[in-house]
Amino acid sequence: MCGIAGAAGKNSEALVKKMLEAIKHRGPDGSGTFSIGDITLGNVLLKITGDAQQPLTDGGALTYNGEIYNFREIAENLSITTDSDSEALFALIGAKGTEKAIQELDGDYAFAYAEDGKLQLARDPAGVKPLYYSTGAGFAFASEKKALYAIGMNEIHTLKPGYMLTYRAGKITEKRVSGFTTGEPITDENIASKALYEAMERAVEKRRYTPSALAFSGGLDSSLIAALCPDVELYSVGMEGSHDIMQTKRAAKLLGLSDKLHLHELTPDEVESSLPDVIRAVESEDPLKVSIALPLFFASGDAHNDGIRVMLSGQGADELFAGYKRYESMNPAELELALRKDLDNIAENNLERDDAVTMANAVELRVPYLDREVVELALRIAPALKIHNGIRKYILRLAAKKLLPDELVFKEKKAAQYSSGIYSALLKLARKNGFMGERALGRYLEELKLAAL
Repeated sequence: MCGIAGAAGKNSEALVKKMLEAIKHRGPDGSGTFSIGDITLGNVLLKITGDAQQPLTDGGALTYNGEIYNFREIAENLSITTDSDSEALFALIGAKGTEKAIQELDGDYAFAYAEDGKLQLARDPAGVKPLYYSTGAGFAFASEKKALYAIGMNEIHTLKPGYMLTYRAGKITEKRVSGFTTGEPITDENIASKALYEAMERAVEKRRYTPSALAFSGGLDSSLIAALCPDVELYSVGMEGSHDIMQTKRAAKLLGLSDKLHLHELTPDEVESSLPDVIRAVESEDPLKVSIALPLFFASGDAHNDGIRVMLSGQGADELFAGYKRYESMNPAELELALRKDLDNIAENNLERDDAVTMANAVELRVPYLDREVVELALRIAPALKIHNGIRKYILRLAAKKLLPDELVFKEKKAAQYSSGIYSALLKLARKNGFMGERALGRYLEELKLAAL
């Protein structure tokens, strides 16, 4: 996991070094650049898998952010020996070309590959890892928008999940090269719940790391991950006396993991002092985005302070298995369309925010529910098994019953920004700082953004 950046055109090396400085929080373990002609690639490294330094070079050059979970299988098929997923990816691209290499990847990634005056960018199909680019006097890309702002590029585009961009001699082409396939619908709840449990078991196992943390709310989604990975440390954040604080204590006790629970009961002063850092990380003053990002900012910060570099999250479960209340009024056909739309937009709506706020603390976020196998299975499960007799996430609850007590299986979801007490605390801070009336919180956060960015 790391931060990547690159540029093509005049002074590309100087521009990349400036971009890397803007995102150095993503990679405390080193940095590097490499130029091929007028193309320069750069990387700041957060070492998780292997010891390979980036960019990797040998004819072509690669800078890469993410985790390739099947890299050992790839390496074996290529008859190479490596403990680095970046080296396996580099060798695969060299052997088969970028587009064919992507078809073999099981993981979360954003990368850039340069060779013979051509620059190619690619992003995983769910969009777990972010990638932005801009054109102007040349071409540039980076893991965070702030890197592009740092070199004066303000018209910024997001590379869509599952897409590959090719830049050569001032021309850009984009095409979709990966996605999620669907198969025969599954309508039998026993078949679906068994398959889902086993898929989640594999998804969590491949993302296990020692030591690792879990953003823990005590709800169904995070409790299932905790039960599947009982050696994980549980990090929970909320205002003093909030629902999340009480629920996580109860859930940890029910799971027999009270000794793994790290509680952070926030004070209003902590929230107020953290706001500029959170706004700077997510590059937004949107009240909803900031209030959701705040608990994860503190949880990942606490994990970092405890020497942990990997954090698991239950992100994606609601969009795959119909967790939001707004889904309840939909008929099966409407629900299926709504879920697919939300999956297609989950990167923009949630994942980019979560990546930015955890990487502000040099912590890599892993999302088992967005594992390719889990997503493709979810797309096959009939909508009637996702909301059944008014019970949202019905099929996920059935799968979880194998490990979780009924109290956790059937626990109703509360929106994180409210259950943590954060949103209410932000409203009070806005009033304390003299912002009243309609859009008071929005105007308060806008003022903080002007100062923070």
